[in-house]
Amino acid sequence: MKTINSISSSKKFDKGHVFYRFEDKQFYINNLISFIRSGLESKEHILIIESMRTLPQIKANIDEEFSHQQKKSIRLVNNFDYYLANGDFHTKTILAHFQEDLSTLNKKNTLIRTWAHVEWASEEPDVFLLEEFESTADNFVKGKGMISVCAYAAESLSSTLDTTLQQLHQYIMTDDNFFISPLYNG
Repeated sequence: MKTINSISSSKKFDKGHVFYRFEDKQFYINNLISFIRSGLESKEHILIIESMRTLPQIKANIDEEFSHQQKKSIRLVNNFDYYLANGDFHTKTILAHFQEDLSTLNKKNTLIRTWAHVEWASEEPDVFLLEEFESTADNFVKGKGMISVCAYAAESLSSTLDTTLQQLHQYIMTDDNFFISPLYNG
């Protein structure tokens, strides 16, 4: 299984906001499962916000890879509820869902890491809405000292969106690379 060693095995990476620009679905799933495994090894709860098209494959991988006890620490959520339920990319709705899910996990008194596959209905989202959302998310992640990956399909990103996301995330991840964002302005 090909995964990115830097995010999956580095003990130095224990918090931060990551922009994952993915191209290959199988690498994406391998990296997600590695992210879950690393979180479980660190005794963290994991919130995965994922596309309904990909959820069945992720569930199958989780069922195959992890024990019943480990699966209790993994929460899977359909990303439609986050990004599309109240129209296309409504920041307040997204943040309300996120805080509700984190609140549920916080009751278990443990560290949390998150992974979100971000999508939108329109051909391209409003850059200002996306910037508002990711800026708020970046402040939240820094404030909580947690790990949060925001995954975007590379083919859905214009060069403007890609640059904006690099400015709003401390780290950048691709299917086979992981590095500090040279454009981050947090």
